[in-house]
Amino acid sequence: MTESQSGGSRVAETAVGEVERAVERLCLLEETSAARARQLRWVAKELRIASAHPDFAPGRPVDHASDLLAAQAVTSYLELGRLGELRLRPTNRGDGTSSGASMRIREDCLRLICRELGLPLQLAKKTPLQAPREVVDGPTRSQLRDYLIRRAERPTAAQGQVRLLAIVGVVLDTGARVGELCAMRLEDLDHEAPTPTIRVARRPQTKALTEPVIETIPISPGTLRAVRHWLEVRTEITTPLSINVRELWVSVAGNHAGLPAADGHAIRRPAGMPLRPRGLQRAYTRTVVELNLELAGSPGWQPLPYRLEQLRRAVEVTPIETVVPEPAAAPPTATATVPRPTRKKAAAKA
Repeated sequence: MTESQSGGSRVAETAVGEVERAVERLCLLEETSAARARQLRWVAKELRIASAHPDFAPGRPVDHASDLLAAQAVTSYLELGRLGELRLRPTNRGDGTSSGASMRIREDCLRLICRELGLPLQLAKKTPLQAPREVVDGPTRSQLRDYLIRRAERPTAAQGQVRLLAIVGVVLDTGARVGELCAMRLEDLDHEAPTPTIRVARRPQTKALTEPVIETIPISPGTLRAVRHWLEVRTEITTPLSINVRELWVSVAGNHAGLPAADGHAIRRPAGMPLRPRGLQRAYTRTVVELNLELAGSPGWQPLPYRLEQLRRAVEVTPIETVVPEPAAAPPTATATVPRPTRKKAAAKA
């Protein structure tokens, strides 16, 4: 490597470092979800790869983050990302290119990073929104409800299928999102009441609310049977644990936590731990494959989609009670001081 190349590498490293520090600040914000934090770090990693790519053409020296996020540099980065040139792992897309959803995530993260750094974001063109996936039709939902009633108390059902049937029933009744399902606790379920109900803490993605809207929704007979069967299975799974797990949906098998133990093997989370959004979606997809095979050929049956969102969007809900959070008190006007955004506590002291 020549001296000029080494100097250029150090300069690019400085620019990327500024972006990465901005990303970590964003990840500490209370309003930054875990999913968004992963996306922000993904974009920062891609910018680092792009800055060293032979086809990256920012048009001027990359001295600072403002150069790395300038219009021509951003256009070059997005094109490399679209073509799959920044991938570290192969994709299942035949042509290797990025989906429209991935491109939108890149643009959204760039917008947040630029705002954190006080920089303008200039996009040559904005990726259009994808058309919503087709939702599950009414006859298929009715057939699915009938299946829940027939299958809910079958003793031979596997634990994962019992859980999935209960989850599908709750989604058919409430239209809950994956994150809203994972947030449900045992006390949200009132299955012994004359009119059994479940509470859903709504967190719409398009609304910035400090507290979720709480809806109380009646449970249908098929869902009630499926949920009661799941509660029996859940008790069997969680009883051996020495901790009091209050989440309604828990794992049915142990899985690794992504952390190495002292001897190098992966630390495993035992069965009965709270189910996380990614785990819930994977479990749904895995079990839907089994259900589609079992119900294939039934009159009027249309295979269930592999994304829970397509089932959820077809549901119309009429809550019997809605609790809306009170608006936050207006800040005092006597001071001109503007508070900084609340940040999450750092993992270690400075």
